Amino acid sequence: MQMMIGNLPPGTSEDDVRTLLDELGVPGVEEIKVSDGPERTGALVKLDLGDIAVAAVCKQLNGHHWNGRDLTANHTNFSWE
Repeated sequence: MQMMIGNLPPGTSEDDVRTLLDELGVPGVEEIKVSDGPERTGALVKLDLGDIAVAAVCKQLNGHHWNGRDLTANHTNFSWE
């Protein structure tokens, strides 16, 4: 399963996202890809979790204040490949 984390601060790295997820106790993180644009930064996160667990992680992240931003998170089938 995958989720998209949005509204990340510009310059956020894959390691930054992994640290955030580790601090929140999110299990099963397999891969992280960050897209850093001039106005928007987002991360596509592949998780070794089922739908219900991914929904719980998204709920935990939505509105979470991190590095001056209120994050958004959604389950997605989107791919940057």
